[in-house]
Amino acid sequence: MVSITQCRLPKAMVASNNQGFALLVVIMVLLLASFLASQLSLDVRTEQRLAANAKDRDRAAILAEAGFNIALFRLMDKPIALEAEGAYGRLVAGRPYIHPLRGGQVRYYAANESGKIDLNASEPRLLELFLRYRKLSLEQAGVVIASLQDWRDPDNLVRLNGAEQEYYMHLPDPYIPRNGRIEDPGEFFLLRGTEFLAGKFEAEEAFTVHNPEKGINVNSLTPTMLDFVVNGDEARRQAYYDARQLQGALNAAMTRQIIGEARFSELEPFLRYEDGTSSLYYTITATGQAVAPGGTDKQAGPGLTINALVRILANGYQILSWQERYS
Repeated sequence: MVSITQCRLPKAMVASNNQGFALLVVIMVLLLASFLASQLSLDVRTEQRLAANAKDRDRAAILAEAGFNIALFRLMDKPIALEAEGAYGRLVAGRPYIHPLRGGQVRYYAANESGKIDLNASEPRLLELFLRYRKLSLEQAGVVIASLQDWRDPDNLVRLNGAEQEYYMHLPDPYIPRNGRIEDPGEFFLLRGTEFLAGKFEAEEAFTVHNPEKGINVNSLTPTMLDFVVNGDEARRQAYYDARQLQGALNAAMTRQIIGEARFSELEPFLRYEDGTSSLYYTITATGQAVAPGGTDKQAGPGLTINALVRILANGYQILSWQERYS
């Protein structure tokens, strides 16, 4: 009979088993420590990226405000002094300008509201031409125009292809039409039929409620409105800017030469050629973009765009609206 003492494992074997278990524990601890270290490193990199983005966004906001102030200064520059013209050149309404500043660059333009389509006063035909340029069919353009008229009138009678309260209240996100004069260009994208244009341009770049005269002033076109007038022709767009820089205000003959006979004949009933302006209201659009030291545009951080409606007064100015959006 074998005694219990005879069945005991050798001491060397017991020590070997203990060492194997200890090695397994060490490996598990190292794996856990490695995982925690990698997670900590990821968290640190994320925090650094968030901090850098926040810094770039703040810098972009400061640069955009700087661009707004440069444009405002140039708008308000007195004709006798012309201080801004010596530093920046003649201000051509609607022309985008780019200026490098410390930490980035600013792009801005300033244009009088007389160069936009007034949603309360302009001829339906002018709006139709603009919508057709924006690739809407004749039928789709008719829906937008009828819906605009229904939006403005005080009743609930629906025009052919138009829309009144019943239509808008059955939308997924219902709302009530104004049934009065439009107060903000952004209302345009609330109209029936404008969903095909969403995201293609900003309403305030093409429309206004501060153009008391019918038609549009050729000498105060925003980039969006200039694209419409020259029918998207890049060469004619540049010719317009060159002529404005050289000649100042354009007349009918100059405009005909720049945009071509066919386009001029189509738009002639809706064009004005004011040297001054019939409106005291101006749009200033300024975009600030942060750039790392020694960086390029491709390495630029997020940009911020300010779109402001300003009323120029005899002794100052008044900011009527201020919108900001990041790109």
